[in-house]
Amino acid sequence: MDLNAYWQENKRFVSAVGVGLVLFFIAWAVVDGSLGDDLRGQRARLARVQRDLKKPLFNSSELQLAEHENQALRAAVQTLAAAVEFTPRPDFALAPGASPSSRYFAVVSDVRDDLQTRAGRAGLALPKDLGLPALSPTREQEIARFLEGLDVVDATVQLAIEVGCERIDRIHIKLDPRLLSGKAIADLEKTVIELRFLGSSEPLVRLLQLLQREHDGRTFKVEGVEVRPSRSQRGQVRMDLELVVAHLHGLAPDAEVSE
Repeated sequence: MDLNAYWQENKRFVSAVGVGLVLFFIAWAVVDGSLGDDLRGQRARLARVQRDLKKPLFNSSELQLAEHENQALRAAVQTLAAAVEFTPRPDFALAPGASPSSRYFAVVSDVRDDLQTRAGRAGLALPKDLGLPALSPTREQEIARFLEGLDVVDATVQLAIEVGCERIDRIHIKLDPRLLSGKAIADLEKTVIELRFLGSSEPLVRLLQLLQREHDGRTFKVEGVEVRPSRSQRGQVRMDLELVVAHLHGLAPDAEVSE
């Protein structure tokens, strides 16, 4: 090929290509000078991270320590769950194979007759409904919860008779609203038993003390107490007491902890 002839015919094109190559290498040098160090640093950091990821994060002793801590936490969960969970006495539990409604009427009738008789003999004024709804529940779970609430009412009234309380003006067993609405409960379900006492302060203080002690292997959960002077009876007080029947949902004591 005649290079001189080619140059004469294409010198503009060759000059443009040459200038372009010069500009390209100048730009490359500028970019490499300003960003090349950062890029190389990031690549080195990436290589170190990849090497670290291939190494085990924990050694055998650390893994063993984590397993011991996990076992201790599970034991703590079991202890706390057992302390929260309410277990009714057999007389207030649904009987296997029996109709829940029939069981409800039988238990309510027996407890009402027994408490009215005992309270009458002790001079304790007591609401006849014992805090139960005017219309009997029909759903099995609601029946079970009302019977549990009645269990607490029965035990509390018997303690009130023991310490010499004078009057219970109001009892109300209030189920968890989520249970009544049919919503799923994923945490703590609470049935609240509200009682209003009127009388001298001494037996009411004694009642609160007894409620904190263990009865039939159970300790009652006091949600709130409010004591104030009675507006109608001089020298007497009114005590509003809230007790709780609790059930823990969504946390099995032996469940695996999700990562």
